[in-house]
Amino acid sequence: MSEARYHTALADLAVHIGVDAAALTARQELIIDGAAIALAYVDDGLGGAMQGACRVGAQPLPAEPPAGLLPLLLQANTLGPATRGATLGLQRSGHLVLANRQPLDQPSERLAQAWRDLAEVAAGWAAAIDQGLGDSAGPR
Repeated sequence: MSEARYHTALADLAVHIGVDAAALTARQELIIDGAAIALAYVDDGLGGAMQGACRVGAQPLPAEPPAGLLPLLLQANTLGPATRGATLGLQRSGHLVLANRQPLDQPSERLAQAWRDLAEVAAGWAAAIDQGLGDSAGPR
């Protein structure tokens, strides 16, 4: 599989979710419930994968986040249900991101579900952080 298979998977995904295939292939971005999910091809040595990544919340984390927040986010990466298998990361800008990779040989229904899950999990983490997750003082 190759980058050509990635573009085929994007087109199949577009048909499945009812969006313009040419536009999705050109932009490589889905907007699901307000979450912008950037899609990209990854040569994983196993036939290729589609990676989706989105920001968690609109604002970067504070320069000095609550003491308990970063260890909690790292721990979440080892707990399947907390991220539904995705990985939390921190961009240089301070934005928290959630990313996941899906094999290209999956049916478009599974890819669509994976990106819906990513948007839902990102929204859940954003809400938890806004409510003071990791901060002993509680909600902001």
